Amino acid sequence: VKVDGKKGKPSAKIDENTVVLVENSKFYVSRAARKLENFLLEHSVKMKNKRALDIGSSTGGFAQIMLENDVSSIDCVDVGSEQLHISLRSNEKLSLHEETDIREYVNEEAFELITCDVSFISILQIINDINRLSSEGTDVIILYKPQFEVGKDVKRDSKGVVQDIDAIARRKEEFEAETVKLGWVEKYQTQSKVTGKEGNQEYLYHFVKNG
Repeated sequence: VKVDGKKGKPSAKIDENTVVLVENSKFYVSRAARKLENFLLEHSVKMKNKRALDIGSSTGGFAQIMLENDVSSIDCVDVGSEQLHISLRSNEKLSLHEETDIREYVNEEAFELITCDVSFISILQIINDINRLSSEGTDVIILYKPQFEVGKDVKRDSKGVVQDIDAIARRKEEFEAETVKLGWVEKYQTQSKVTGKEGNQEYLYHFVKNG
């Protein structure tokens, strides 16, 4: 950050006439974009020319990164409405399906790339639908949020951050066991470099459907 042409300090005072320049800054439509971008820097997933599905698209963070990685098309599905960022709405590659539950969403052709970032629902409640919309070789990237997986009775701090590490581990194991049953091969998993809003540690998984 430069203030009036000089390197700025956190304590620097500015007024309405001060020129502030943020160098090499990139615009993200949401925190989710940074989560996926950091994941792809750590673990490469081929996206170019793939038909993609983004479940829980919200403001379009994952969609932004997938479009930057040259997917051929992307269907954005979300139960909400009027959330997708205006910068993405006019993109010809993007089809928006608002007020749509993924459990009721149908498509004639399976997707080659599926991403999922949902809140207030367990992944286990929609995992069969993710599988239904995929085919052999489909890449599946899931943002796993323990705060929506462990149940309401698990101990949390005042901000809502889950404190029960054992509960998180158990639920992750259950999730991973379900993916094995579906024939998903785990290629990579890691902690998200960007935490959830309240500070919960989240995880990113990459699977490839086998059969």
